[in-house]
Amino acid sequence: MISRKKYLFTLSFLEGGAVMACELIGAKLLAPFFGTSLYVWAAVLALTLGGLTAGYFLGGRLSKKYAGSSKLLYRVLIVAGLLLVVMPFSADLIMDATINLSLEMGAISSLLIFMLPPLIFMGMVSPIIINLLTEQADSAGNNAGNVYAISTLGGILMTFLMGFYIIPEYGLTYPAVITGLLLALLPCISLIKSKDKQVIVPLVLLGVCSFLSLTPKQQFNDEYQVLYQSEGILGQVKVVDHPSYGITADARMGRGLIVNNTLQTYVGVADDLQYSIWSWANYFPTAASIYPEGSEVLLLGLGGGTLVKQLDRLGFETDVVEIDQRIVDVSFEYFNMDPATNVVIDDARHFVKTTAKKYDIVIYDCFLSEAVPEHLLTIEGFADTKKIMKPEGMIMINFYGFIEGEKGRAARAVLKTLEASGLKVEILATPGEPKNRNLIFLASEEYKDFTKADFQEPNFEPIENLYDYFLDNSNIALEDAKVLSDRKPQLTKLYTKAAKEWKLGYNEYYAQYFYEN
Repeated sequence: MISRKKYLFTLSFLEGGAVMACELIGAKLLAPFFGTSLYVWAAVLALTLGGLTAGYFLGGRLSKKYAGSSKLLYRVLIVAGLLLVVMPFSADLIMDATINLSLEMGAISSLLIFMLPPLIFMGMVSPIIINLLTEQADSAGNNAGNVYAISTLGGILMTFLMGFYIIPEYGLTYPAVITGLLLALLPCISLIKSKDKQVIVPLVLLGVCSFLSLTPKQQFNDEYQVLYQSEGILGQVKVVDHPSYGITADARMGRGLIVNNTLQTYVGVADDLQYSIWSWANYFPTAASIYPEGSEVLLLGLGGGTLVKQLDRLGFETDVVEIDQRIVDVSFEYFNMDPATNVVIDDARHFVKTTAKKYDIVIYDCFLSEAVPEHLLTIEGFADTKKIMKPEGMIMINFYGFIEGEKGRAARAVLKTLEASGLKVEILATPGEPKNRNLIFLASEEYKDFTKADFQEPNFEPIENLYDYFLDNSNIALEDAKVLSDRKPQLTKLYTKAAKEWKLGYNEYYAQYFYEN
């Protein structure tokens, strides 16, 4: 028979693990609606600490009022487990209601409702356990140290397990439900042994909450066919076939790679998944076509592999760096990418710093939803990239469409940073309003001649004169622009207002209309 002290330490260990599971799962539940930016993570961390703070305070008060009451501990753990079990279900309901708020307010208000309550109850556990362990005043410090050490150890182990294995393999819903059930299981058994008839209520509630969370949301439109869906530490990934309403006149069927409710790749199903439905996708390979066949290209960010196929048609030799194994698997399985494509699973900056190979073109196409890879687009990052470029090499950066005003601060910062790196920069703006277009930065030691750029795909007319789409850099005011650096990451902050605008549009399409509310 396990001793009472060891039993309480076991509960403390489980509570510590559940805290970190709740924090990580809460952050990733937010991602499809509000992204994974620094602001979102700051909200998650702040509310985690806030919930624990409130829990420590309340737990201390209750342990004094109900000194020596094991039932208090069991009931607190059961409520915490219930709230954790129901969190995936409640999160969807709440974020359907907060989706039209700003990124910051939407994230904070959602977390206050679905993540803060279980954390408050979990925070109450340690003070109550310390009270149950402490019979004499001189043992209080030792007991407190042991409880917090064991609880923290549980949190450390759960962080590694969740981040490196459980969430990537099993998503978010099952880990939340199982963690909540584990947290409530031993207290329920203890109440059953004590012949507490009230235990039937939490047992029924655990079953109901598990059912609610494990029941998938219902699609309302049969035209949307989900072929693949995965929740992971790097976000939600879906592959969906749906008509191209608002993009093509014939609303042809397209296959989309959707990351955190943001469409990253969109190709025609009738074209054997070889050609993009987006007309702007032609501009990248057209600009790259000034290089001869056999040119060596480093592509940072894979997506659904559309750009890889275009580079292959130009006769280029392409190496791809992608950080998310799921994206690689999806590209091969659902987007008909050439099995011979050389893909390396790595962080783009790490690969650039460690590779010995030299490239003619280095392409940055590695945005994750609205989150900008600010560790890549710094003056130090560009210095690393220049080291792996051949003398006549070129950097190409896929960026979002704002360049003027408050919403264009991020793009102006990238331009100024490239120029501060000693590069000559042209900016190609694809057709459309700023919120619907892309900017392609073209940077090299000397200005390139794009008059002979030539690339054509079946669905679109060739681009006759690429220079027609170049911005006049002399009209871009850089007085207030920042030079981005590793030691002062600012890109996420600079891009916040622009991200809000187009993220809300994607949320409306892929989070609200896609599912039955």
